[in-house]
Formats: sequence, C-alpha cells, structure tokens
Amino acid sequence: MKLGCKKISIVLSIYLVFSLPLPLLAAITGEIIYRHPLNHNELWIGNINDARSGRLIFKLPHIVRRFSIQKDGRYIVTVVEITDNTHEFASFHDVYLLDRKNPNTAPKRLTQGQYREIIDAAISPNKDVVFTNHSFEKRPGVYLIPSHEIEKKNPEAKLIQQQNAYHVDWLTHRNEIVYNTDTSVFQYNILTKQITLIAKDGNFPVSTPNSKRIAFLTKTKPYNIGIVSVVGHRNLHYIEELEKGLGISHLTWSSDGSYLVYTLFRHDPAYTNFAIHLDSGRTERILNTYSNGGLYLFEWASRRYSVEPTDKLTTVWGKIKRKND
Repeated sequence: MKLGCKKISIVLSIYLVFSLPLPLLAAITGEIIYRHPLNHNELWIGNINDARSGRLIFKLPHIVRRFSIQKDGRYIVTVVEITDNTHEFASFHDVYLLDRKNPNTAPKRLTQGQYREIIDAAISPNKDVVFTNHSFEKRPGVYLIPSHEIEKKNPEAKLIQQQNAYHVDWLTHRNEIVYNTDTSVFQYNILTKQITLIAKDGNFPVSTPNSKRIAFLTKTKPYNIGIVSVVGHRNLHYIEELEKGLGISHLTWSSDGSYLVYTLFRHDPAYTNFAIHLDSGRTERILNTYSNGGLYLFEWASRRYSVEPTDKLTTVWGKIKRKND
C-alpha cells in the first residue's frame, strides 16, 4: 500500500511539473516620453502599457525629428525641423534644450540655425551635448557642446570628429560616445581622442542603460540587429534577422536593459513597435494601443541600471584593431 502511494505521489509530482505554466517573462514596463503620433511637434509622457495615461509635457514650434533624455536628469535635447520658405533650402534643423522641471519656459536654441542638416543629438548625464552635422555651411562631423557652454546665451559647438556621421549616443562614462558612419560603428573617447572600431557593418548604435553594450542595425543583407560589448572582450551576437532591415526607423533599450525595442515602418499602421526579450529571444508587439497603432519616437523617462554578464555573448570576431586619432 505504501509503495502504491509512493508511485502515485511521484506520478502526481511529474504531472504538476509538466502541467504548470512556465514562468512568465518580466513584463516590459515604465513611463515613456514620446512624440505624439499625430501632432509631431509635441512630446508626451505616459505608461508604455496604457495609452490613456498620456499627457502633454512640451509643445514645440517645430517638428521633432529626434530627441534624447538625460539619464537621471531633468533635460531633453531635441532635433527639430524648421521650415524656411525665404531660403533656397525648404527647411533646416536646430538642436533645442528642454527643461523637464520648468516645462513652461521657452526651449533653449543651442545651434542657432548654423547647421542645415543635423541628423541626431544626444545629452550625457553630465549635460554635455553631441550632435551630427551633414551640411557644408559647417564641416560635416560630430560636434560637442560642453555643459559649461550650454549655460551661455550663444553656446559654442566644437568639431570633435570630422566624419560623415549619422546617429550618435553617449556612454555613461561621461567622456565616450558611439556613432555610425556610412558603413561602420565607432566608439570615441573625447578626452583621449582614441577611436575604436566596434562594428564593420553597422547603423543606429544605442547604448544599454549601464553602457556596457550597444545594439545596432546592419546595413547590408541579411539585415540583423546586433549586440556588441564595449567593455572587455568585443563579443558580437545577432539576436534578430529582419526581412525589412531598411524599414527600421528607431531602436532603443527598455529601462532595465532586458528588452531591445525597435520601430518598423509600415503602411497600415504607419509604425509598429516590437520588443525582443534578450534572454528568451521572444519577440512581442507593444504600444499597439496608442493612436495609429504604434509610435515613431519614444524613450524611457528614467532608466534602471541592470547587471549584465560581460562574457555572456558568442564571440564572432577576434580582437578589433584600435587606432589613435
């Protein structure tokens, strides 16, 4: 009898193991700041899982093309497009500084209309601002506005890398950035002027909240999302293959670094957003409750620093050569 009960107990235990649901993945949560899907000159804040929570925080006089939120800080920098019918060019770009603690104050115009084609801008935890310029009124490249210049009436921007740069992001070491050119992704130390090749085929680099890794898009087929370490060994790993790699219009990390989120341009709806859970590899659609079924631009309002093993990824390259500027 005792033996029969023991067998029943074992069978029941096995049944429970296989019948219980698998542990759920940590839900993607948090507050986001986003460009309104209909009013492109407005920035709103709301919960990523509840479109009804959204509220207006900034209404700018011009269309917002890109923006960057200061980590653990109060400032946002935006790249805006300004229509100018009096000039031979129909429009130009400026970089504005917004203060979240004083949302009713006028945005500060950092670049004063001196650069006709600004692709991207980013603000560091220390309030330094970098942006990429493509116009020839000023030399093309990556420009830096140090925090002490931002307080001035007419801040001075300094060219720090004369390359045909596009997207740029800060690493939270305060003196390092990542950016991409026509073909490659680079890491650059502003103090030592050391430049490091991160990826030979890359576009749109974005840093994790703890700045230990970056994600990027490949520019040649097959289109992929790649992740590479920027500390220790240069481990490279591809986590997603995309049929329409050139349709990706935005790439960002979740607030804790456990999800990588991208925006895919489509016709109906215009933009759809997907989140990839890094540990499981599962991809899910998010933000579909928002107007028009998705958001073009958004970032987390605050970020939590997560612990990420540096040797977790598969090594694809050997040591990447370094060169000094």
